[in-house]
Amino acid sequence: MESKETLSEAGDAPVNTDSNTAVIPEEYGGWLEEYDAVRKKAGLLDLSARGKLRLAGKEHLKFLQGMLTNDVMKLADGDGAYAAVLTVKGRMLTDMRVYKELDSVLLDLEPGLNVKVKDLLLKYRLSYKATVDDVTEELALFSVQGPESKNVLRAAGITIPELKEHGHFKAAIFGMEVICASADRTGEGGFDLYVPVGGAEEVWNYLLEKGKSFGMEPVGSRALDVLRVEAGIPIYGRDMDEDTIPIEAGIWNALSFEKGCYIGQEVVARIKWRGHVNRHLSGIVLEEGFTSSAGAEIFAGEKKIGGITSPAFSPALVRGIALGYLRREFVEPGTEVEISSPEGAKGKGTVKPLPFVRSGPAN
Repeated sequence: MESKETLSEAGDAPVNTDSNTAVIPEEYGGWLEEYDAVRKKAGLLDLSARGKLRLAGKEHLKFLQGMLTNDVMKLADGDGAYAAVLTVKGRMLTDMRVYKELDSVLLDLEPGLNVKVKDLLLKYRLSYKATVDDVTEELALFSVQGPESKNVLRAAGITIPELKEHGHFKAAIFGMEVICASADRTGEGGFDLYVPVGGAEEVWNYLLEKGKSFGMEPVGSRALDVLRVEAGIPIYGRDMDEDTIPIEAGIWNALSFEKGCYIGQEVVARIKWRGHVNRHLSGIVLEEGFTSSAGAEIFAGEKKIGGITSPAFSPALVRGIALGYLRREFVEPGTEVEISSPEGAKGKGTVKPLPFVRSGPAN
């Protein structure tokens, strides 16, 4: 099951992997008000552009087990996991959320990756009895995030059972079956709803109506990006790409070191047990009055030691923050660094542990 093929070589369709904010309005009313709604109450996100694949067939789990970095064979119906697909060199082709259903598995991907990942899976399916269907256009995806998210869904007629991380269940709205999954996309906790597209507009409006009494607001891409950077949540296409080893990005929850072989497993295991990576995704708080941009270079004196991947202004800290990669000698919290942006702006920053902002689970 080895290949040197990268995801960008797997097909010819255009890909937008900038973030899970693709195709979302930048803001609905004001990004700061939307940010506050998620932090203090609830926010509603339209993430329907995210890619969605469904695998089924007698051997679909066995097939996925050899492709993904996490252990899907141990998942019971209603369980889920975070996982990645790697090259033979242990570099990331994609990350994903994996939801085990009764007779199938639903994969949630960054926008634009559904075609590429489907092509890749079909290439390696070989003799496995498994089907791979692209259901991106069949399912809308709405996410209710924030401390009042559970109460909003209760008001909409959905009772949330006790769920593990990535746990999910079937519910009904307007007689339509929807999938409700535990999903933290902002650091405040929340739930994703996978809704048949035929009823998507009706469900969106219904959720907004039921969320009014809890202070819920629709949330655009700007507030979402600030929230996820404050939470230290990396996304594929910005903080992770085909040059990234999962351990560099710190996504340990996507890795199983007890399952059998998968593509890239030898590299990851060797790093875990006998070595180290040379860089780590880290948090940096910028000096007051300074903001950075993606692609900015990070220095220690005259020595380049890394680069910024996701900058943001943090309302919680009232200053600029950023996710970025640093050489392992410079990741200790409190380390002072210098940043030079592509636009020529220069400033200082201090390495901080992630997340920048800690919040509790959704109610």
